[in-house]
Amino acid sequence: MVKLIKAEFKRCFSGRVFWLMVLFTFVLAVSCNIIRLIDVRVSKEKEVFNDSMLYIGLLIAGLLVVVFVSFYTGPEFDGGTIRNKLIAGNTKAEIYLCNLAVCSAVSVILQYVFFFTVYVFSNMFFGAFHHPFSVMIKLQLIGSLGVVAVTAIIILIMMIVKGAAVTMVVGMIAAILSFAMSVCVINTLEEHSECLFYTEEGYLTDEQYEVLNEHSYIYGVDSEECGGAKLFIYEALYDGLPVSQAYRFSAEKELPYHWQYMIIYDIAIIVIATAAGVLVFRKLNLK
Repeated sequence: MVKLIKAEFKRCFSGRVFWLMVLFTFVLAVSCNIIRLIDVRVSKEKEVFNDSMLYIGLLIAGLLVVVFVSFYTGPEFDGGTIRNKLIAGNTKAEIYLCNLAVCSAVSVILQYVFFFTVYVFSNMFFGAFHHPFSVMIKLQLIGSLGVVAVTAIIILIMMIVKGAAVTMVVGMIAAILSFAMSVCVINTLEEHSECLFYTEEGYLTDEQYEVLNEHSYIYGVDSEECGGAKLFIYEALYDGLPVSQAYRFSAEKELPYHWQYMIIYDIAIIVIATAAGVLVFRKLNLK
C-alpha cells in the first residue's frame, strides 16, 4: 500500500488537474478580495473587517472536491486503471483508501490555498480582522475535518455511480442541497434563539443568557415552535453539516459554541462514509 500511495501522490502532483485546481482557487480568492475592495471603495466604508471572506473556501469546498474527484478518480473506471492495480496485487480496500487519502490531501491543500491567499490580500487591502490568527488556524483545522468528511462522501458517491460525469452531477446536486439545508437550519435555529432571548425574564437561566450574548445560539431549550425531536435533529444538523460549520466560523468572533461536537460529527461522517465506501467497492464488479 505504501508503494501505491506514493505512486498516487506522484500522479496527482505531476498531473494538470491538481495545478489547475490550485490556480483556480488562487484566482478565486484574489477575485473575492478585489470585489470586496471595490465594494468598500464604492460604499466608502471606513472600518473593514474581512473575517467572513476567510471561510468562503470552506463554504465552496464541496464544489471544489466534486470537480477534483470527478476528473482525478473518474477516469480510473473508464481507462481500466483500477483493474491494473488489482492485477499488480493491490486490494480493493487499499485502492479505495489511497484514493481517499490523495483526494482528502488535495482538498485540504485547496482550502489552505484559499485561506492564506485571502489572508495576505486582506491584510494588504484592509489590514483588520476580528479573529486573532491563532483562532483562525484553529477554525481552519476544524474546517479541514469538515473538508475531509465532504471528500469521503464524494468518494463514496463515485464508487456507487462509477463515472466522472454522473459523479459531478450528483455531487453538485448534493452540495447545493447541503447548502440549502444548512441555510434553512441556521435560519430556523437562530430565529428560535432570538425569540428565547427576548422572552419573559426567568425563562432562561443567567448562564444561558450569557451564552446568547456571546454566541448566536443556545442549545437544548424548547419553545412552542421548535422543541423535542425536531429541535434535536435541527441541532445535530447545525453542528454536523460542514456548510453550517463554515458559516458559523465566519459569524462568530471566537471558537463557536459546541465546536467539540463539530469535530465529533466530522470524524463520524469520515468513518461511516469510508467504511460504507470500502464495503461498496469490494462488491463492485469491475469486469
